[in-house]
Amino acid sequence: MNSFRLKMEDPWQQLVIYTIVPPPAGAPQAEIEARLESMQGLLYDLPVVAINIPEVRPEARSPRVTPFTPKMEPRSFARLIQERFDHRGEVIVDRGIVYTHWANQRQWLMKTWRDYRIRNLVLVGGDSSRVRYPGPSVAEAARLIGRSFIFGDFFLGGITIPGRPNEPERLIEKARSGIAFFISQVIYEAKHMKKLLRDYQERCRELRVEPKRIFLSFAPISSESDVRFLRWWGVEIPSEFERFILREKSGIGERSTQVAEQILRELMGFVENEGISVPLGLNIEHVNQRNIHISRELGLALLETYGRQRGKSLAEAHL
Repeated sequence: MNSFRLKMEDPWQQLVIYTIVPPPAGAPQAEIEARLESMQGLLYDLPVVAINIPEVRPEARSPRVTPFTPKMEPRSFARLIQERFDHRGEVIVDRGIVYTHWANQRQWLMKTWRDYRIRNLVLVGGDSSRVRYPGPSVAEAARLIGRSFIFGDFFLGGITIPGRPNEPERLIEKARSGIAFFISQVIYEAKHMKKLLRDYQERCRELRVEPKRIFLSFAPISSESDVRFLRWWGVEIPSEFERFILREKSGIGERSTQVAEQILRELMGFVENEGISVPLGLNIEHVNQRNIHISRELGLALLETYGRQRGKSLAEAHL
């Protein structure tokens, strides 16, 4: 039984997922074990309903700010997580669907369902709209998967980038194709997400369709290199936040958590004041292995804000 899928059926349920990067390809067993051990505390301390495992690729954008390190195949890491934690949480595996032809993707999907017993996927598009990729788009792949009983009944998610042009239309097209939820790009400013939530809700109302849940993504910062990496990754970090976070070497992680809390409070207040009914969730990321401990503290802090505000909104909805 897919508990993550069942929980997603209630738009008011407070849901938290955690995104963990797989260890390097060929990592020694001790390093893999340390990665799994670090998750043990996270799963005890945070009400995580699913663990999301990204597929790390050598992105086309350049120049890189950190060297590319090949990672363990996400499905293999997912299998280790399933074996270690059993029913403590579902796994979600990301798949860059555009990078290989459909025939290859089809074989990958069959093996993923049959051999790895993975039931949740996030379909990921390409890095650049200017590149002609060999595989199907996210929407095309979702339709193909939904039409075939060979793959089983995958529960499909997608990625949303709040500042991207025509993003509400993209979300609606993907939802019509079979995408059931979205995970946002890491957030370090509220403006673009506010606009997306407002425009997405308005467009859904015009078309008389139900909006899909959006998981708001947050990641800690512990050094100036994290800022450079997130910016290279496409995350917008206002200069005033960067100055505050990096004003001195000690306490960077704590100050980045304060900024994330401020942004989430602003977003949840906006949702309440504007009557936004788009279901929301939280996605906590660590981005860099050294930040896993800080991401736990970030998750605990954000959960308090998210839970308090969602609880208030739920109570008001039942009046």
